[in-house]
Amino acid sequence: MGLGPQQFGDRLVELLPQLMQEISRYENNYVTSGKITCQQFLVLEHLSHRKEWKMNELIASIQTSFSSATAMIDRLVNHGLASRHRGKEDRRTVFVSITKKGHEILDEVYLQKKEGIVQLFQRLSAEERKTYLDIIEKLVNKLSSVKGGVS
Repeated sequence: MGLGPQQFGDRLVELLPQLMQEISRYENNYVTSGKITCQQFLVLEHLSHRKEWKMNELIASIQTSFSSATAMIDRLVNHGLASRHRGKEDRRTVFVSITKKGHEILDEVYLQKKEGIVQLFQRLSAEERKTYLDIIEKLVNKLSSVKGGVS
């Protein structure tokens, strides 16, 4: 007999922290050392998708307030992970981009996270790993369709 949504939610809330702790055992980087928050890391990752962003476009894209985005960008700039400059034609326009160091930090975090995932999931069979990925992909596809196809 399957679990209902409430029981599933209870069990997942209980298990996910253990899973993330196991994956994180292989990480020692800007995020795990507390130099930047997970949210700031997500903004950094977002910045990596373009050469540069207009600040207002970035704020709309990450769906946060101007003050929150400014604080996150300030912290990334202070760590040398992002840069910010004003437009040449219109000084009111602020542009933000990821730096070389920011790209290196992203690469380091992804490599370490992948290592943790490999170490964790090698304990499962190939079929179990495929089933896990199939479920995650199905969930992501359903989330994308709820957002109107925008991922």
